Amino acid sequence: MATRGGFIHFEWDGLEELEDLLDDMEKNLVNIVKEEYTDFGGLVEEAVRALMPRDGSDLEGSYNVSSAQVRGNEISIEGGSNSEYALRRHEEPYRGGSYPKYDNGAKYPHYYVNGRGARTRSKPGFRGEKAGRKYQERAVKLIEKDFDKMNKDIIERVTQGRR
Repeated sequence: MATRGGFIHFEWDGLEELEDLLDDMEKNLVNIVKEEYTDFGGLVEEAVRALMPRDGSDLEGSYNVSSAQVRGNEISIEGGSNSEYALRRHEEPYRGGSYPKYDNGAKYPHYYVNGRGARTRSKPGFRGEKAGRKYQERAVKLIEKDFDKMNKDIIERVTQGRR
C-alpha cells in the first residue's frame, strides 16, 4: 500500500491467476454439465422405452434422446419419437374391457385387457410402474430425484475441481 497524491493505492498479486482459475472453472462447468446431462438423457430414454406399450410396431426403437447441447446460457437434451403412433399411444385414454386382436387372419381372444395388449402387460416396466399410456409423463416423474441428484453432483464436481 502506498499513497500517491493524497490517494491510497493498492496492488494485488495473483489477480490474473484468479481470473484464469475462474475461466477454467467456467469451461470445466460446461463440460461437466454436458457430460452429466447426456448421461441423464440415457436414463430418460431407458425409462420412457421401458414404459412404452409393446405391440406389433417398433415404438420403443423410435424413441431417442439427444446428447446435451449448449446454446448460449442454456443446456438441453431433447427426446421424442418420429412416430405418430407414439403420440396416439401416449395420449389416447384406456379402453376398458377385454378385446381380441386380429393379426394376419388370426384371432387372439382377450388379447387386449383394459387397453393394454398382452405384450405390453408382460413387459417388466420401470421402477414399479407398468408399461402403458402416459409413458413419457410417468417416466419424467419417476426420475425427478435422479435429476436433483445429478445437479448436486455437478455442483460437487465443479466446487471440488473434479473433472
